[in-house]
Amino acid sequence: MRLSCRFSKSSRRGFEGDRVTILNVKTARAIWLVDSRDLNPRGIDIIPVIEAIKVRYNFQVCPPKSEEPNETDPKGIVFQNGSFATGTGRYTIAKATMYADGIVVDSALSTDFSEAFLADALTFLSSQFGFTYRPDMIHTKIFTSELIVRPEKDLSKFFSPLDAVNRKLNALTGLHYHPFGIAFADDKTTAGSPAPFKFEREVGKPSQQRRYYSSAPIRTADHEDLLTELESLL
Repeated sequence: MRLSCRFSKSSRRGFEGDRVTILNVKTARAIWLVDSRDLNPRGIDIIPVIEAIKVRYNFQVCPPKSEEPNETDPKGIVFQNGSFATGTGRYTIAKATMYADGIVVDSALSTDFSEAFLADALTFLSSQFGFTYRPDMIHTKIFTSELIVRPEKDLSKFFSPLDAVNRKLNALTGLHYHPFGIAFADDKTTAGSPAPFKFEREVGKPSQQRRYYSSAPIRTADHEDLLTELESLL
């Protein structure tokens, strides 16, 4: 079984059975960790580089010419509201930020798309401006996938063992609580622990709409597979 996300490669492979409908991709973030000094070891002037990136990817927001761009700034070098073409069309790059220790890209398509943009941008800088880029320079990749979904099955069955607790809570408060969601977190107490996997009702939406927010520190396609597995348990 595959999900019905129209943006996903997996949705074009064909499937049968129940579906979790992907209503929208809230965030598809790819983070490539690499020392920016390794990308620009000779200190090439990045002012023309910024202008070239703006033009190539149609960014509507980029560092102003009145400011000296500096990736060591805690805010990084920020580009927003651009676009990048793939084989199926041209899609939005919501935000791309270069920091001293890596690059963060957000899109609303998939983490694969965000990575394709990263590879294209670094290859472009290498070929046109003399930057240094090889895929093996990226020492760590981190992903965040946030999806708004509607499952076919009634997920309240997950929480049926807790019905007694739910009823007691409602009796004690005089309110009408519903199970909100589930979460899995890595068992680490140190800084830098991976983000948890969450599946919960979308905030501000009534339960009868069956709209759920799901977040996972994995690629979008893997996130879809995980949600498929979740629904298959019912």
